[in-house]
Amino acid sequence: MPERRDLPPSPPGIPVFGNAVQFVRDPFGFVRESARTTGDVFRMRFPGADVYVLAHPDHVETALLDRESFGKLDDFSIAFGDALLAVEGDRWRRQRHAMESFFDPTRIREHADTMVSLAGRRAERWTDGSTVRIDTEMRSLALRNLFEVVLGYAPTADELDELAETAHALNLWFEPTSWVLPAWVPTPARRSFRRGVARMRDHARSLLAEGGDEPEEGSLLAKLATLRDDPDSGVDEAEVLDQVVGMVFAGHETTALSLTFALQLLGANPAVAERVFDELDETLDGPPSAADLEELPVLDRVIHETMRLYPPVHAIPRVTEAPVTLDAHTIPADETVLLSTWCLHRDPREYDDPETFAPRRWASTTPRDRGYSFVPFGGGPRICIGRHLAELELKATLAEVCRRYRIEATGSLDVSPQMTTQPDGPVTIRVTDRRR
Repeated sequence: MPERRDLPPSPPGIPVFGNAVQFVRDPFGFVRESARTTGDVFRMRFPGADVYVLAHPDHVETALLDRESFGKLDDFSIAFGDALLAVEGDRWRRQRHAMESFFDPTRIREHADTMVSLAGRRAERWTDGSTVRIDTEMRSLALRNLFEVVLGYAPTADELDELAETAHALNLWFEPTSWVLPAWVPTPARRSFRRGVARMRDHARSLLAEGGDEPEEGSLLAKLATLRDDPDSGVDEAEVLDQVVGMVFAGHETTALSLTFALQLLGANPAVAERVFDELDETLDGPPSAADLEELPVLDRVIHETMRLYPPVHAIPRVTEAPVTLDAHTIPADETVLLSTWCLHRDPREYDDPETFAPRRWASTTPRDRGYSFVPFGGGPRICIGRHLAELELKATLAEVCRRYRIEATGSLDVSPQMTTQPDGPVTIRVTDRRR
């Protein structure tokens, strides 16, 4: 056990509650200010437990690559059981190998037309001059993309609404008010979370029953059903259910958030939006094709900048498997560690004017150039398996929506840290038909 003086420093707090009050009042602001004033490795003191934060690219790289010292948090198993999101070691390697062909960039690219069509059908429902609640619209659209492109199942509109609402509840385990309290405290958010987990498993069971008997050939649902029914696969029904739950949540939630943030930011930054419109007008002659989507650098920059300013995963949680020393400070074993994507992406040492939405900053650099200062999909061996799906879906959807509509934001964008970076209230835009 390290000496008390060897532990990372803590921001000033108050007796008994430590940093809990500051964190609950302004989670993002408190973490960023603490990184600025306390250091790139610091310790938040909460009742019953400390939480350690890493806010430097080098430390985040260490945590993502050193899987002997940093493991997955048990909280993921509570939500996703034995899904790819939660498991470690041989089980992770077996699951990753079984599923990665479904997310191969070449295979995903074949579905570009489907993504454009789904976006067009969704946008066709909007009327000229209307106000659209894009957070719910994009959640439903991203979920339909996941089902039709990956799972090979066409849910009804009612199924989509129910699935989207249920999956959204899985964020609640990471509500700031829950983070600062011991795990045994039954907060309202935790109760809602547990109900959401139970409902998601019921949905997964129904999907396998309805779509698993005669799934679309070559779909992930077909693969999972085959594994479930093969006595030699080593995969039982419980693990298959976990995979469906994990895929339904992770396969649409972060993409829906990035679409929501991108549309709101374009609506709030008309000069940037005009550059996007000009590029689309010069490139497209109707709905974008897969080849067209590769010729839209301005839209690429908008997507990169959206994911920098509002990373859908604001922090990557880990647990120390052994004592870890960083910056001459030692984090003990069995401690919760947050790799703060939010801090990395808004660090003035890494990005000029980091609070400003400035897609032009990506004209002379790339995500690869930024290394571990830009990690919207994580990094290392466990980098998000669905990143190519998300990137193509973002581009296809934004291109088709912006081909059709001029966008005006009708409110500000406030966010709250849950499992993902959630809008703090409805997000709306006003749409005006550009084709007239």
